[in-house]
Amino acid sequence: MKKVLICLFLFSIGVQQIKAQNAPEDELGVWYILSSNSKVSDKFSVQLQTQLRYFEFASELQQFKIRTGVKYRIMEGLSVGAGYAYFRNDFSYLSETPPDFTEHRIVEDVYLDHSVGKVKVNHRARLENRFIVQNETTDTRHWFRYMGQLVIPFLDVWSADIYNEVWLNVGDEPTFAQNWLGAGLSYQLNDLIKTRVGYQKIHLDGPDFDRILLVLTFTPDFRKKKESIP
Repeated sequence: MKKVLICLFLFSIGVQQIKAQNAPEDELGVWYILSSNSKVSDKFSVQLQTQLRYFEFASELQQFKIRTGVKYRIMEGLSVGAGYAYFRNDFSYLSETPPDFTEHRIVEDVYLDHSVGKVKVNHRARLENRFIVQNETTDTRHWFRYMGQLVIPFLDVWSADIYNEVWLNVGDEPTFAQNWLGAGLSYQLNDLIKTRVGYQKIHLDGPDFDRILLVLTFTPDFRKKKESIP
């Protein structure tokens, strides 16, 4: 029994040593996302979202994000949007990155969507204006982002999705900033709540990162219901 305990103790030390030596890109991080998309009219919707992004399952908080925005449907299949996001960043987990800074972003979006049979095809083009605040100085940068997504519904309450989003620097070098490739599985609990579990590969001009996404989305409808005519 004593030999078994000693072996287990040595094994646990070895596991801890291996874990401690893992590079940040070797860690499977998790993003916890809570969002809402509220319809206030047939044309307008209001979006709210908060995220906790961890380098590991529940430790080494990388980013705290809160975002709000509005979306306006111009016609069937075409919408535009605008929003604001606040980020609190701590990349001290990466030794060559400054320890922490805040960031304000203003975004402008164009959405296109259509269907091919039962498959929904979504496009989003986004201009993202970034105001990075560190040591009482503000650095202004800009991104252009394009995302293409396929959503395949099945069994009434389930859907699978796959997407790719490319990020480009505007006015800075290099032009390529990063790329997100991901897929997920969603379940519609009821008319109000949807859950999603996803995986995302983040490719930078350097290391790649693997992330699990756990999402809870609320979709309240505040439109006035038309009264039925007797």
